[in-house]
Order: sequence, then C-alpha cells, then structure tokens
Amino acid sequence: MRCVIDAWLERRDPCLRLLDAEAGQEILRCGAGWIIPLLESGELSLDDIQDEGLSFSERLGLSLERHATCAI
Repeated sequence: MRCVIDAWLERRDPCLRLLDAEAGQEILRCGAGWIIPLLESGELSLDDIQDEGLSFSERLGLSLERHATCAI
C-alpha cells in the first residue's frame, strides 16, 4: 500500500493525516494534543516527515514504547 502524509504543522492547531495514496481514504489522524509535544521535544520534524528513507512510523515520530493518541 502506498501512503501519503498530509501534515499541517505550522498552525495553532496542527493536524497530521496518513492517507491511502490510491483511494484517498484516511488511515490515521493525529491532532494538536499528540503533535505539539512531539514537535517541542524534537521527536517529530518536517525534515523527518519528508525523508523517504525512513519508515512511516519513524517519519511520524511513532514509538512502540509510547502510547499514541491518534485515531485509526
């Protein structure tokens, strides 16, 4: 499955979505409560999101050790 990251990070209420590239269906949606702490800690950055050499979990700052508050 090919995916597209739709990220709106530089706004007061940032949003990030992972979409199925072919169907356009939303797979994952993350809001400000999840994004802002990751941006502030440096775990999530625009450079990482754009780095196609990283996995989607690495690009989105997802960690198996930490609970994510994103909707699937």
